[in-house]
Amino acid sequence: MLEWLRRWVLSHAPTPEREAEKALNEARLALYRAEQRVRDAIMYAEYYRERVSFLKRVKEEGIENVTDMRAMRPYAGQTGGSQATLRLHPKAVTNE
Repeated sequence: MLEWLRRWVLSHAPTPEREAEKALNEARLALYRAEQRVRDAIMYAEYYRERVSFLKRVKEEGIENVTDMRAMRPYAGQTGGSQATLRLHPKAVTNE
């Protein structure tokens, strides 16, 4: 019984490799969350950039002229004209 207990304790002992594996999983999760916050920040910045631009044009040109221009203009997301781009770490986008 004592030998079984000793083997069980040794097999479940925290080794540097096991600790590194746990830390690696936690680091990957933290990286994913950080990249998600960056994506969200880019989205919010683009939204407020468009909003400020729209309000400036309304102030300068009047609402009638600005709304007519927006109806004719293609959606900004379709043109790919985003000012900020997000570059992910290559390991973050591979499927493991």
